[in-house]
Amino acid sequence: MKIGIFTDSHYSSRKPITLGRDRSRSLQKIKDAYKVFEKENCDLAICLGDLTDEDDSYEKEVENLLKISVVMKNTSVPTMCVMGNHDAFVFTVDDFYKLLGEEFRPENKTFGDVNLVFIDACYFKSGEHYKPGDEDWRDTFYPHTQELKEHLSSLEGKTYVFMHQNIDPGCDKSHRLANDEEIRNILENCGSVKTVYQGHYHCGHEDVVNSIRYMTQIAMCSNENAYLIEEL
Repeated sequence: MKIGIFTDSHYSSRKPITLGRDRSRSLQKIKDAYKVFEKENCDLAICLGDLTDEDDSYEKEVENLLKISVVMKNTSVPTMCVMGNHDAFVFTVDDFYKLLGEEFRPENKTFGDVNLVFIDACYFKSGEHYKPGDEDWRDTFYPHTQELKEHLSSLEGKTYVFMHQNIDPGCDKSHRLANDEEIRNILENCGSVKTVYQGHYHCGHEDVVNSIRYMTQIAMCSNENAYLIEEL
């Protein structure tokens, strides 16, 4: 199975460039990534979050998300899109997928002997999900650990995990889940997890920890050709 991956496009019309992020160019970068995914005959594209960013008005933020939706709906490559903290700080979960397209809401899937597992870690340590107007991205947590254990234990074959925030101990602590060690232990004890794909940490990182590969993709808003194609 071949998948195309991108993350942290942060699409917005806001200028000037901040933190090295040329957010206004990200729509074209998304289009360019899909051209490559199509050329390489990817079976699936996965966005690892922060598809959009804050803009000058909610109406503009809706317009930006709809522009991305048009790109995704006019490609031959099916797509799943995980929410990132910036997406959740602008849109509710339901509004995000209503505007982008319900078909892009990620669901755990099995393709032959390949299992895809998606984790939404846009939660505070209180267990409350991020909502529009929130800002504290450093307070990040995954509360549904028992459900994760049960789902992983039911799987056979190879498992690949996709999320926005980080559990790789090599990433800066400010970007990692408050319970990152707990989640790593769950994945390790499962025994079938091969790779965890993450975004959020814009400079990217790759490591192997206790036989699990952690691949943190570089941010699209800050880099050229910032997409990845993987054979699972």
